[in-house]
Amino acid sequence: MKKAEAYAYDGCKNFTIESLMNWPGNFINHRADISKRLTKKRQLASADLRKAQRNKAINDNDTTMQIWLGKNELDQSDQQKIKHDFEGNVVFNIHKTYDDKVNIPDNCDGGSDEPAAE
Repeated sequence: MKKAEAYAYDGCKNFTIESLMNWPGNFINHRADISKRLTKKRQLASADLRKAQRNKAINDNDTTMQIWLGKNELDQSDQQKIKHDFEGNVVFNIHKTYDDKVNIPDNCDGGSDEPAAE
């Protein structure tokens, strides 16, 4: 069973594990106990990978990894997206990326003709 768990940790799908272990097809699906153990190993592998990525980003100060994690985990973007709502108003969807401040022109204050209050 340890070998099957190692395969699951390495990312193998059930059908691959069944083949490598010489188990019949759908064997894992019919054995809830085995399926749960393999799922647990896959979850552990994901957690370990996530931890390694965070360590690389934080401890090694890897800017590329920091940007990747920001985009994939925090839904950050380095693009401004502009779209129109149903009434023809411009809707800004601005994501802060790596700076605390976002500069928005005065005429983009949410629809008012008056300048934005500071």
